[in-house]
Amino acid sequence: MRTWLALLLLSPLTSFAAPYPATSTSALTAPEKGLYFLHKGFTVKTDGSTWTPIATSEDSLLDTVRFADKTAPDAASLSVRTDRVSKNASLELYTRKWMRDYPSYGFEVLATKQFNLNGSPALIVDMLSRSKNKQIRQVVLKNEDKVAIMTCLDNKDTFSKSLKECNQIIKTFSWVVPEEKPSLKK
Repeated sequence: MRTWLALLLLSPLTSFAAPYPATSTSALTAPEKGLYFLHKGFTVKTDGSTWTPIATSEDSLLDTVRFADKTAPDAASLSVRTDRVSKNASLELYTRKWMRDYPSYGFEVLATKQFNLNGSPALIVDMLSRSKNKQIRQVVLKNEDKVAIMTCLDNKDTFSKSLKECNQIIKTFSWVVPEEKPSLKK
């Protein structure tokens, strides 16, 4: 009888447990902890923020990670996209290629600035959309043969507020150092 009573009392507790490790509410799948993006070669955290990763379509989370405020998901956004480049390609050359196309898309480049973010060379590009009343900040980081492009976008009149949230998240960005795989050859 005691066994049945114990099972009856404990069964509600076990019904909320994850069926397999690293699923459901595990730290590996909690985007705010940053480990969720390890497969993309980076970590980025949203702890202490109301921003969370969102998917705009079924496969958008696989190609580009997009963050938005949980309370207003259609307002400001931050997207993170990664590309592969040549190891010896400079960050300036990479960005210069696509920056010259921005005016043809209706963007005015306001300023650019080079800096280091968590030990990686980075470049900030601030832009304004002439036709849509949007302001954009892109932060481009390079690490060996990878580039990450983080784009913060919002309406011009509320951009300074959302930029604070974007910058908070961008500051947590770090590249994942690939582990050395043991070789079977001797």
